[in-house]
Amino acid sequence: MNDPVLDALHARDAGWTQALTRRDVAAVADFLHPDYALMLVHPKLSVMPRAEWLGTLHGYVVSHWDEQESSWAVAGGVASHLHRVDMRAEVFGVPRNGLFVLTDTWLRCEDGAWRVWKRHSTPLSAGDVPRAPGKA
Repeated sequence: MNDPVLDALHARDAGWTQALTRRDVAAVADFLHPDYALMLVHPKLSVMPRAEWLGTLHGYVVSHWDEQESSWAVAGGVASHLHRVDMRAEVFGVPRNGLFVLTDTWLRCEDGAWRVWKRHSTPLSAGDVPRAPGKA
């Protein structure tokens, strides 16, 4: 049985992943809610707002992205995507490799499009998230 909401979310998620790996800032921005933030609590609390996160894309080179597990939950205009990803990347020349548990919270916006509001990332084996030079 097809679920049109899940089909739309899967398509948006695939488009976002493709735009990320291409480092296409304009395309990525279309997938993000205006209040998007990347949030981590391990190895320490770190919150990167939308503008800063978009500014890192030119230095975020993903060479491998393997989604090993994926689970979606949808309630009205909110969707949660929990997934485990094996990633190999460099962020401003710093390796960012290993398994990551990601939770993406998607909101259905006024225009009907689903956009990522928050990404919570837990690196199971990587260290602190690298920041752009000059950022705290």
